Amino acid sequence: MPWGLTPAHLIIILVIVLIVVGPGKLPDTGAAIGKALRGFKDAMDTGEVDPTKAAQQAVPPAGAPVQPPVQYPPAQAPVQYAPQQPYPPQQPAPVYQPPAPAAPYAPSVEQTTQVMPPEQPIPPAVEPPHQG
Repeated sequence: MPWGLTPAHLIIILVIVLIVVGPGKLPDTGAAIGKALRGFKDAMDTGEVDPTKAAQQAVPPAGAPVQPPVQYPPAQAPVQYAPQQPYPPQQPAPVYQPPAPAAPYAPSVEQTTQVMPPEQPIPPAVEPPHQG
């Protein structure tokens, strides 16, 4: 179906139209919509509107004063501006230079010559008396 409409969609649309328009005016409304769609299709096929309506609009009624065509003022010449001076020359942007890499980490003499306290001997563990 066109536009991805399913039969369920069409039924829902018809129920809404029936509620809005009413059952008494539904045939008249359908006929008016059909005429409008047919006229639109005919205009698309022929490339013009209904010839009788176009002829009625194009011919003024008899005895009506004829209006002269609209006279527009002549176009003005484009405005000429004085040439402008170019911007003053600018200094080139400085080139980014990353900082030099730092020396690898080396501990200081004070950090390498620390004196460690002597180890204390661990006292022997005392076992509880044997019960038995």
